Amino acid sequence: MSLSTLVARVRARKLGQWAVAYLASAWLVLQILSLLAQPFAWPDLVLRAATVLLAIGLLAVLVLAWYHGERGAQRVTGIELLMLAGILVLAGAAVTLVGKDKRAQATTTPETASPAAAPMAAQGSIAVLPFANVSPDRAQDYFVDGLTDELLNVLAGLPELRVAARTSSFAFAGQRLPADSIGRALHVATLLEGSVRKEGMRVRISADLIDAKTGFTLWRQTYDRDLKDVFQVQDEISRAIVASLRVKLGAGHAGTQLAREETRDAHAHLAVLEGLHLVSRRGRADLQRAEALFRQALQRDPGYARAYADLASVHWLEGYYRFTRPGPSYALAQEEARRALALDSTIAEAHVVLGRVADLRDWDFAGAEREFRQGIELNPGLPDAYSLRAWVLMRLGHPNEALADALHATELDPLSPTAVNTLGAMYTYSGQLATAVAVEEQAVTLAPNASALRSNRVQLLSLTGRHAEALAAADSLRRIAPGDPIALAVIAYAYARAGKHAQAEEILRALEAQPDSSPYLLAVAYAGLGDAGRAFSALDAAVRRHDDFVPDVGVDPVFAAYRSDPRIVALLKKIGLSG
Repeated sequence: MSLSTLVARVRARKLGQWAVAYLASAWLVLQILSLLAQPFAWPDLVLRAATVLLAIGLLAVLVLAWYHGERGAQRVTGIELLMLAGILVLAGAAVTLVGKDKRAQATTTPETASPAAAPMAAQGSIAVLPFANVSPDRAQDYFVDGLTDELLNVLAGLPELRVAARTSSFAFAGQRLPADSIGRALHVATLLEGSVRKEGMRVRISADLIDAKTGFTLWRQTYDRDLKDVFQVQDEISRAIVASLRVKLGAGHAGTQLAREETRDAHAHLAVLEGLHLVSRRGRADLQRAEALFRQALQRDPGYARAYADLASVHWLEGYYRFTRPGPSYALAQEEARRALALDSTIAEAHVVLGRVADLRDWDFAGAEREFRQGIELNPGLPDAYSLRAWVLMRLGHPNEALADALHATELDPLSPTAVNTLGAMYTYSGQLATAVAVEEQAVTLAPNASALRSNRVQLLSLTGRHAEALAAADSLRRIAPGDPIALAVIAYAYARAGKHAQAEEILRALEAQPDSSPYLLAVAYAGLGDAGRAFSALDAAVRRHDDFVPDVGVDPVFAAYRSDPRIVALLKKIGLSG
């Protein structure tokens, strides 16, 4: 067959028109599938398989067009048979490539490790998902969550492993999503899931280690134990995970117990787990009840170091949220954290509390940085320590290190609004406002009703000159949090920056009328109005009252216009940030 004859036959059968029509339809199908993939959490294999099948379909359509273009009048030639054979070979090769990973993993067990498992093991990353409560008593949720949290902390304490933090892992509680979707969201290669059944003083713990990419089980075990042996079970599970991922432990952990026995009193342990469950809610009544439970645990076991550290956390939180007077609460928190470390020098959370006290009460920023650094050395998987140290490093004039810490916190806890918000603040304070806006948008998406995050977004929109958007966001914020002092300060600032001074002054009066209003927040509003006199008067009052916000004055872009003013220099010197 000559080339001209072949071209004529292609045109007669309208192969070009068939190909264009099919490709347009296939493109539309792929776009629809892509849009549906994220909300329905479909695995990558769905899109990969659809792409391969549509590619094969193109060849099939062209063949049908060829053979039916002249209503079947033509006879099959040798060239056409070769074309059909080629299509079959290509289809077989494509399907083989799509399924190769799955079949390789399906024939692999932890005992017969294959080379395909090596890259995953080399990553050394895991998320501990909330274990299911299958106890007859459904009120045991606090116990199940507490055991999961403890196991997560044991693994996070291993520098050889990267462990997704609690906030992000627990975001998937009660959700039945594909393993690869969770793995992508948390940036991990493996998942640990399981169930807990508690009856009286007996507990059954079932654990499964899952390959996040394939969804196949790498290791599975069930433990039936007495409640007092829970720490031993946690150690056994941790060691099995380390072995399955082929993680080589450093000298500090090789041959040692990974999950140490914190107390031999099972009832004291139960009280601590219930207390931690309440602390996570952050409410005034929750913290008061948690404090009582931690004291109950210490009455049963006065040497329970963990209970002292948790009690210290309650007291600094109560002071920080102004549920109690900050001064006495911070003093109690410091005393209890030191007591915890005297009993057990390896408790990272106690160092974090001491860092917070040094930062908030003492304005000892170098001392705070040391405490956070010690906490990180003891538990490299503690995202709060990185986030909190980022604030201190930024104030001390180390923006690159601050950004690095904030970024690492979001890597450990990608779904934490607090960690993402801190990253946004670090970009803001380092002058990268456009990036900061995008990051704060993400934080608001994670916690839509958090007024503090919405306030940050309003302020950033105003700082970047997007005044119409800032005012729209400010009006929405005021409806959500009408009396929130941070929101009022930022809304007044945004209105002032947009040239609407009358509205700004009206909102400012509402803030000034609040009892015990923060002088620093008043200074923010005054700065928006361009009133340097009132702004510096408020900042002086903030220093005298030891306002929590004052240490940010040297990096807060709200006061950028006053940065070279001698009064700012004097303020920084008073709080130990000069030079």
